Amino acid sequence: MIRGSGSDLLVVSFAAFGVSEVVRELRDAAARGVRIDLVLESPRQEGGTLRGTGAATAFAALRDSATFWTWPSRHRPAAGASHAALHAKLVAADGRVAFLGSANLTDRALGDNIELGVVVRDPAAVRRMTGHFRGLMRPGHGPLEPVPR
Repeated sequence: MIRGSGSDLLVVSFAAFGVSEVVRELRDAAARGVRIDLVLESPRQEGGTLRGTGAATAFAALRDSATFWTWPSRHRPAAGASHAALHAKLVAADGRVAFLGSANLTDRALGDNIELGVVVRDPAAVRRMTGHFRGLMRPGHGPLEPVPR
């Protein structure tokens, strides 16, 4: 899906690490001029829910060629000391095809775990999925914010 993208990619994941092949494909897509938005969970020390490093660390090589998005803690609902998590997993290309599933972007999830996912090739359905996230990314309206480069 990433290799076949021509204009834009939306990648959403909770955890991400050990995915050098995915990073390589995203770098190649960026070199082709594909717009890449990475919506990723943050580590606890930055207001997210991940232990250790945040998902953005896996994509550090894309810092200059992709837009990274975060869900700041001030926009997250909280119940006591617990905050909501960005737990969605989605890869959508060109508003025409999407992969929606349970797998995080980790080497273990992509190679070892039992996961489930579906490829959606209905452009109207893909536009609704990406439109939901684009709405969350709207400056001044949505809770997601771009990470400064």
